[in-house]
Amino acid sequence: MASMTETFRQALRHELACRDTVSIRSTLIKVLEREPSKEELSAAHKAARKIAEDGDAVLISLLPDQAGVDAYVPTARGAARRASNYLTVNEEIIKGLPCRVELATEKWDAVIDEGMRLTQQRIESDPMLSAFLPGWNAEPRAEKRARLAAEPATR
Repeated sequence: MASMTETFRQALRHELACRDTVSIRSTLIKVLEREPSKEELSAAHKAARKIAEDGDAVLISLLPDQAGVDAYVPTARGAARRASNYLTVNEEIIKGLPCRVELATEKWDAVIDEGMRLTQQRIESDPMLSAFLPGWNAEPRAEKRARLAAEPATR
């Protein structure tokens, strides 16, 4: 018998085969045909992280209106303004919201870096954004990874 995490992983992979962006919670509700428990949500998020670690998709935190028409919108008060985790292979979403990426492998670095460059350009060309984000600077993922790896060595 397959573990709960493996069952959810298969369900998430199946949904990704059908759509570019998949809500983890929505997929779980579809599989269980009810609201999931905390343990089931935890297992589903573990499965989603494994899919992202394998490089098959990017784990990203999105608001329902950022995720598209198929997005899961919780019914609780204020939930429509709350971000949820999604798995996506939609490069437009990744480029458009690179700062929302939670987990991605090196395979996705070029897409995320392009999104960061585009974000940097938007900030620099918009006086209002420049005023709100004065020190924001896009850092390529490979450089960030190297910097973070070097930090513990200097301590």
